[in-house]
Order: sequence, then structure tokens, then C-alpha cells
Amino acid sequence: MKQNALFNMVEQQIRPWDVHNPEILKSLHDFPRADFLPSDLKPYAYMDVELPLIINGENTHTKLMPPRLLARILQELDLKDTENVGLVGLGDGYLATLIAYFSRTVTAFELDERIMQFAQDNLNHANVRNINYELTDGLKASTTKFDVLVLAGSITQLTPALLHKIEVGGQMFAVIGHADSPSMRATMVTRTDEAAWSQKVLFETVLAPLTQANESASTATSFTF
Repeated sequence: MKQNALFNMVEQQIRPWDVHNPEILKSLHDFPRADFLPSDLKPYAYMDVELPLIINGENTHTKLMPPRLLARILQELDLKDTENVGLVGLGDGYLATLIAYFSRTVTAFELDERIMQFAQDNLNHANVRNINYELTDGLKASTTKFDVLVLAGSITQLTPALLHKIEVGGQMFAVIGHADSPSMRATMVTRTDEAAWSQKVLFETVLAPLTQANESASTATSFTF
């Protein structure tokens, strides 16, 4: 039954959302989503819905993105095995596992220690070894730069702190919009020079906001196209 549900998810949700990369589709079978969810949520693993992350009966106030969005993000990123990726927001560790499968290394930023431990247990069970964990706010400024930066929740605006986390020639995936908005912009940002970035809206979607210490501490910056 689980395999039928997984097959139907791929054929009825993932493919119709313009995800056709055979390696991505294979990875969804190799790493079944149900393996990453708390036991109470496993029956909903292959449904096209956001799920609340509840760990040991406690609501973490983090929501897990639906599988079709996760798969579409992977396809848009087109990750290479030479790339170092930063991931802001761990959730259940499922997205981190798939990113790690396609990239060289992943550095995962998470604020909630309960979530980090839960995700880390899942990643260990999936035998993921090319990942580092940072119990800190990944939205804040730092000197570390990545070839690819992925935000696992929505933000209201791009900030200088985020833009400067990308290497020149690198890219960032972000869903941008207000939490109460009926539609948000899935956006790919590319750093074209030390002080220049371009952005491309990929599609419209809705995604729960990142849990963050202080997103508004940094102000938006303008782009040079």
C-alpha cells in the first residue's frame, strides 16, 4: 500500500507539476517520505498537503512543504556534485537528504534543537554523511558563502545578509511573500558579481514562513540587473 501511495504521488502530483528529471523522480523512490515523518503523520506522507511537524506530541510550529513543491525546488536548482549548499530550516530532514544526495556538502541551519535532533536522527538513518549542522539563525549575516542557498520556508523580503551568503556565480532559492498572502513568488536569485544580483520568478506558490530569530533586523536591498 505504501509503495502504491508513493507511486501515485510521483505520477499524479510530481510529474504534473513539470518535474521530469529522472534522477529526481528516482530519488523520491529511493528515499520514501514516510521514513522521515513522525509515526502519527506517516499515513499522510504522500498527500499533497503541508504537514505540521509534531515531535513527541509537541507542535514545533514548523510546517513541512508538500512533496510536489520539494521536487520542483530540486529540479529548479539542478544541483551538481561539486556544489556546497546552505539550507535554512531542517524540518524533518527530508529536503536535506535529497539535497545532500545531489550535492557535495550541505550545511543545515536550524533554530529549534528539537527539530535538529529529530532531523539528524532521520538523516543518520538514511546514511547521509555529507551534512553539517548549525544550531543558529541561518538568515543572519555570516562570512560563510555557498554555491547554492535554499530557504525551506518563505520570507517577506530578500536581505543583504542572505544575498551575501551566495558565492559569485551561485544561486539562492527563496519563496517571497507575506504570511497571509494567497500567493507568493518562488524566486531564483543569482549573484552575478561582488555587488550585483539578478532574480527570476519561477512560479507562484504558498509556503509557511521560516521560524526565525529576527528576520526584520536586515532591510531589503536593491538588485543590479
